[in-house]
Amino acid sequence: MKIKKHNWTSFIISGDNVTVITDPQELNKSGLSFTKTKADVVLFSDPKLQMHKDILKKEGIAKKVVSDKRKKIIEISSPGEFEVGGLMIRRPLRKNFYLIDEQNLRIMYMGLAGKDFNPKDIEDVGDVDVLIAPIGNGDMFLDYETLEKVFSEVDPQILIPCGLKEDGAKFGKELKSREDFISHFGFSNVSNESYITVKPRSKEKEGAPMEVIFL
Repeated sequence: MKIKKHNWTSFIISGDNVTVITDPQELNKSGLSFTKTKADVVLFSDPKLQMHKDILKKEGIAKKVVSDKRKKIIEISSPGEFEVGGLMIRRPLRKNFYLIDEQNLRIMYMGLAGKDFNPKDIEDVGDVDVLIAPIGNGDMFLDYETLEKVFSEVDPQILIPCGLKEDGAKFGKELKSREDFISHFGFSNVSNESYITVKPRSKEKEGAPMEVIFL
């Protein structure tokens, strides 16, 4: 699968036959650049939201996300299991994260996980190849102590950070920066990419340190 950051906590996740975008409404509120994009599936962390609601139409989100390979965009905000074009998308009941599986590859998206996030909620998620998580601490997102428990529990091959202090954002001024995050955890395996193409974890990488990739 290919993963590209659209901006803020919004990502484009492309499988063989389907393209997913996460939380476009949060990107729209952030004030950061929101270019028009194509997707087959939209994931909303807020279970109350869908693009066809009047408030999102007024905000123009429905015009910024248009259908890609399918005639109609599938919108997911409620708990359940959804199979779309070879992707299995799961949202556990009363949990604020998604699991996205394609064959033997698993992505865990928890872009809007807040202060109330309980690490016990992820004890049974299984092997995670890529974790997308907010790292800004502050009032909006889970704190560093909780993040450390998340890393320990899911042991991802790759961490893709989001939800951190960024120039131009309308909110999040109290959030920690990229440098704060790296310094706090002491990560050395850090890189920058415009996008990544991920494959299931190989036996050679079992036990290897987590890679931190900023998109």
